[in-house]
Amino acid sequence: METKAKLLNDPRAPYWGHYEGDEDTRRKPAYHNGTAWTWTFPVFCEALARAWDFSPGSVSAARAYLATMDGLMNQGCLGQLPEIIDGDAPHTQRVVTRKPGELPKRLRVWKLLR
Repeated sequence: METKAKLLNDPRAPYWGHYEGDEDTRRKPAYHNGTAWTWTFPVFCEALARAWDFSPGSVSAARAYLATMDGLMNQGCLGQLPEIIDGDAPHTQRVVTRKPGELPKRLRVWKLLR
């Protein structure tokens, strides 16, 4: 079986793991091809638990994932979640906006997983 090496920065599927630099050539490609959007995270955790019918293992994994958001709320703009973080470690916060719906989503899923 032959495997093909995947280019990390393939022009047909660009990946920019850091949201920084010139807007047109660096930040715009990174926004959709390399950053992590935090608003999807609570929904992912809920889907994980639901997909496995709220089995103890799936709930435990989902809660562990969701708990990692605590660090994001204690950095940058205290008590707020960033819109995006870098896709590459150390996953630096980049855009912090006050979106009122983000924290209630997280809390709703946390309560669901209790």
